[in-house]
Amino acid sequence: MTLAPVFPDASLARTLSEIGPDFVATWMAVKNLSYRLKDEPGLLGPATLTPLAAVLMDDSHDAQPHARILFREAAACLARVFEADPGSPHAGLSCRALRRVLLERRGKARLAVAEVLGGLPVTLPGPDIRPEDPALAPEVSLSDIFRLAGGEPRSFTTAGRSLLVRLRGRAELLVVKLARSGEDPAGLALEAAWLSHLAAAGDLGARFDLPVPLRPAGRAVVRLSAPPPGLRRKSLSPEGYALAYLAPADYFAYPNDDRPGRRPEPEAFAEMLSRAAFLLGRLAGRGIVHTAPIPLFHNRTQAHRRDDHGLYEWHRLGRLDRWLDSCRHPNFGATGLRDFEHLESRRRSGRALYQAVGAHLLSLLLVAGSWFRAAAPGRVGLAPDGTPIDARDLFDAPFLTALVENVFRAYHRGFVGADPAGLPLDAQALAGRMIEEMGVDRHMREVLRVHDQTAMSREAFEAFLTERGIRPEAARAMQKDAADIPLTTGPHLGGFNQQISLPEMIEFVAASAASIIAARFAVEAGNS
Repeated sequence: MTLAPVFPDASLARTLSEIGPDFVATWMAVKNLSYRLKDEPGLLGPATLTPLAAVLMDDSHDAQPHARILFREAAACLARVFEADPGSPHAGLSCRALRRVLLERRGKARLAVAEVLGGLPVTLPGPDIRPEDPALAPEVSLSDIFRLAGGEPRSFTTAGRSLLVRLRGRAELLVVKLARSGEDPAGLALEAAWLSHLAAAGDLGARFDLPVPLRPAGRAVVRLSAPPPGLRRKSLSPEGYALAYLAPADYFAYPNDDRPGRRPEPEAFAEMLSRAAFLLGRLAGRGIVHTAPIPLFHNRTQAHRRDDHGLYEWHRLGRLDRWLDSCRHPNFGATGLRDFEHLESRRRSGRALYQAVGAHLLSLLLVAGSWFRAAAPGRVGLAPDGTPIDARDLFDAPFLTALVENVFRAYHRGFVGADPAGLPLDAQALAGRMIEEMGVDRHMREVLRVHDQTAMSREAFEAFLTERGIRPEAARAMQKDAADIPLTTGPHLGGFNQQISLPEMIEFVAASAASIIAARFAVEAGNS
C-alpha cells in the first residue's frame, strides 16, 4: 500500500487518482488536507472541492467499518468553504456537492454529511430562566387552591401523578400536578417559570394555549397539607410538593388517543401533528428545546444501570424500545405542547442541537405511525400461534406520505422562518417502509439478563416481571440471578441489542435535521 503524499499544492485530485480505492490512503489524504486547511484556507478551490465531492459519492468505501469517519472528514472540508465565507465563489459548489450526497447516497455517507451540516453554527438566543426556590413553598390545602381557581369542584379524575378537577362555573380544567416520590420539586418550579416566560413571549405564529399557573400564598410551587383523592400516596413526594394551574378543557386531548370515540379524524390529526412540528421548530429556533416530545428508549430494561439511562440516541441507529408505548401520551396535542419542565434553554448550536432537532422529527414520525395503529389498539403483539400481528391494512400510504412531508415542512417553517425548497428525501418511499416495519409486530422480545437481575432487589425483580405481563404467582416462583429471562414486551423497532429495523427513518431524520439547520445558517448568512 502506498500512503498519500503530503502534497505541496491543491493537487488532491491527482493524489486521489493515484490512490484509487485504497481506503486508508484516501483517508490519510483527506485528513492531511483537513489539517493543512487550518493554516492554509486558500487550498479550498475547485482542485480540492471536486475530488472531495467525489470521495463522498464513491460507494467503494461503504463496507469499511470506519467509512463514516472518512466521509465526515471530507464533508467537514467542504463545509468549511461556506462556513468561512458563504458568499465566496466556491461556496455554491461545496453546498451543491453536500446536498447531492443527502439526496443520492445512503447509509454512512448520508449520515456523515448530515452530521456536518447539522453542526453548522446558528444563532440561538436561549432565554435566562430563573425558577423560584421550592424550599420556600408554603403549605396550602386543596380548598385554598379551589378558592383561588374561582370555583367549587364538580368532578375529579386522575392522569398519572396529576389530579384533574372540573370546576363549577368554569370552562377551564384545574390541574394539580404533584412531585413523585424521590423527585426534586425543582422540576415543578422550572415548569412554572417556563409557563411565565412563554406567556410573556407573545404569539408564536400558531395556536398554543398555555396553562396559567396559580400562586397560592404568592408561590407557584406549594406543599399540600393533605394528599389529593384518587392518587397513590406511596408514589408521591411525602412533602406534598405540587403545582396547580388552569388549563384549556382539551389540554389532555391526545392526537393518537386509542380510546373509543377519542381518536381524532384524519384532518384534525394532521393539523395537530403539523402544528406540533411548527411549534417545536419555532421554539428550538429561539433557543428553547423540548427534550421529550415523547420518551424514547434504546433499552428500558437496562435503564437503571446504564450511564445514558437507556435513553435513545437516534444517530447511533440502535433498536428502538417499545415504540407504541413511547407514543401513548405524547407531550403535544390539541392545545399545543405540554410538560414544560422538559424545556431547556440553549445558546450554542452544534451537534447537540442537530441531535435535538432529529429527536423532534423522529418523535413526530413515530406518533404519525401510532395514529394508524390506534384505530385497532387490540391488534398488537403475537397471535396465539406465535406469528406477528399484521396491521398494515390500518395504514393509508398516501396520507402517511403527506404527514411525513408536512412534518418536515412545518418544522422547517418554524425553525428557519421560511418554507423549504423541497424535501431532502423521498417521503413516499419512507412511508412505504414505515408501514412495513410499524405495521407488523416482528420484534416483540427483550431479555432480562442476569447482571440486570443482580442489581435488583427481590421485590423489584418481581415487580419488573409483573409489569411485563408475568403473572404474580409465576414471578414469585422464578429464580433470580440464575439465567437470562426472555420477555415478550414489544413491539420494538429492531431485535434486542440489534440495530433499528427502520434505518430509512433515521436517514430521513438526519437529512431533514441537517437541511433545516443548514437553511437557517444560510438565512443568517444572507444567502438563499
